[in-house]
Amino acid sequence: MNSERPLIINRAKQKLKAGEPIFGVNIFEALTPSIVKIAANAGSDMLMVDAEHAINDDGRLALFLTLVRDNGMAPVVTVIAPERALVSRVLDAGAMGIILSHSETPEQMKDLVRWVKYAPEGERGLAMGANAGYDSSDIASYCRDANDATLILPKIESPLGVENAGAMMDVEGIDGVVFGPGDLSAKMGHPGQWEHPEVLAAINSVVDAAIDRGLAVEPPVMPSDRAEYNRELIRGARIFGATRQTEYDLYRDALNRVLATNR
Repeated sequence: MNSERPLIINRAKQKLKAGEPIFGVNIFEALTPSIVKIAANAGSDMLMVDAEHAINDDGRLALFLTLVRDNGMAPVVTVIAPERALVSRVLDAGAMGIILSHSETPEQMKDLVRWVKYAPEGERGLAMGANAGYDSSDIASYCRDANDATLILPKIESPLGVENAGAMMDVEGIDGVVFGPGDLSAKMGHPGQWEHPEVLAAINSVVDAAIDRGLAVEPPVMPSDRAEYNRELIRGARIFGATRQTEYDLYRDALNRVLATNR
């Protein structure tokens, strides 16, 4: 292995470390080459595969993760618990980051870091498969590079998560924050009202806390035009794109636009 060039390169995390924005796409079921190629052609940095609401065949998921990596993007998987059986397996299959849905406590974050990072930062088990590009020539360098390259993002989607956001972000190894405004709005008594003033106030408090800590974060509402994007960028938000949508939403919106003139 060339020690001057890391074996594991996560361009999304590199951009975040440099203070640059990244653009993500959230995928539920459409684990296909076409989705990867279209996302890459559009300039996406990160493909987020949801393993909370969608069920995908393990082999198909593993192939998809490798394909995403081979097209210069970071595959990041959303899991439902900070457990070894959920975290380490998808990382060994090729994921370059983990999003923990319904993140609520710093203890969860410590467990998540424990299973994401190799020793001494964590306790992840060693395998030199898809995660290492099947290269076992320099295991020590691989472990160091993988620890540095892997993204760890809590997903805030409850009042308790908002309350404990600061403590969670203070756990060593956390790279940023994303949001689940659908669940958050429902738990705050405003189901479906993602932009209710109380919901936005809660999200804004977490955004401010993340920016103060120099962590990557989504804006409270994804920008609808360039002016809004520039304002959020100046504020300090760094994670943008279709991270709160699914391929269902994107296909539905596109199809409705195409058919609108015929109705």
